[in-house]
Amino acid sequence: MAGELGISTSAYSKIERGVTDPSIGRMGEIAKILEVDISYFFQDHTHPISKAEDHNKPYGFATKSDIEELTRLIGKMNQEIAVLKAGLPKPAVKKKKKA
Repeated sequence: MAGELGISTSAYSKIERGVTDPSIGRMGEIAKILEVDISYFFQDHTHPISKAEDHNKPYGFATKSDIEELTRLIGKMNQEIAVLKAGLPKPAVKKKKKA
């Protein structure tokens, strides 16, 4: 990292240990190298990982099995709607008057 930033390992070590505060410009360079937004450095990272970032839940707050279950339920509901529609009386067909 120090090499990519063009500073000594000692200088970078001081940044990592909190001995030296990097400038905003330097933080931007570090963020670019780490491929994160600079706002990452200002977030509270003491809390556990959020569900949205949990690799076991690739669909955000739902697991793959949750999505599969919802898909199954939607399919079942579509079948029930089709049965209900089939049981409805057919609307009367109005004949057009000839002009």
